[in-house]
Amino acid sequence: MKALLLLFLFSISLFAGPPMKSSDPFVPSLGEFEINVAVEGEYKENDLVRAPILDANYGIMKNVQLTLESAYVSSDSQDGFDSFEVAIKWLFYEDDFFAIALYPKYKSYPIDSIFNEGETYELTVPMNFALSEKLDFIVDLTYVYHPNHSGEHLEFGSYVKYKNNKHTYYLEIFMEGKEHQKQFFVLGNIGYMYQFHERVGFMISVGKEITYEEKRGTIGYSGLQFVF
Repeated sequence: MKALLLLFLFSISLFAGPPMKSSDPFVPSLGEFEINVAVEGEYKENDLVRAPILDANYGIMKNVQLTLESAYVSSDSQDGFDSFEVAIKWLFYEDDFFAIALYPKYKSYPIDSIFNEGETYELTVPMNFALSEKLDFIVDLTYVYHPNHSGEHLEFGSYVKYKNNKHTYYLEIFMEGKEHQKQFFVLGNIGYMYQFHERVGFMISVGKEITYEEKRGTIGYSGLQFVF
């Protein structure tokens, strides 16, 4: 079953949802919902699938977003709703060329995930640079604290986003460094989104770990995004 789900995830050719690991600074309008329903798979030594992912974002105030996310996790070591996130994003500055937000989060992530391990508190500072009418450059800086073993690390993500009518293309580099690791985890990620309705989009992304190691992690994400 896991193999079939991963095959579906990596072979599907359309998409919806926030396909990149990095965050952008933008938020829904006051009183507006953005709901992402998705599946995500990881493969390195073992398979891990988060499906379904239910990611709800709501504009609770002008320029302020509340995020609640939960997912059912299936892996070699666990099965159940072991993935949870609650966050507040504040878009505190935006003009025609630049936007920046503060995005504190509490996350409980699968312990055998390629990415975060267990419970974390995070502070993300996402920034958007509008290079042209169709081209944006996003930079995401994150401080991550692990309360269970008093560890901390930094994350850095950046991607370019090119939008042409109903089609949006993404190209990302994501890096994560931890105290017990001698080098950063580096991921190259590509994504695509098709906006087939004003309020509905379909997304996909596929990423590969960039390393000299023989076993390199692979991730995939696909889902639908609803805005209302």
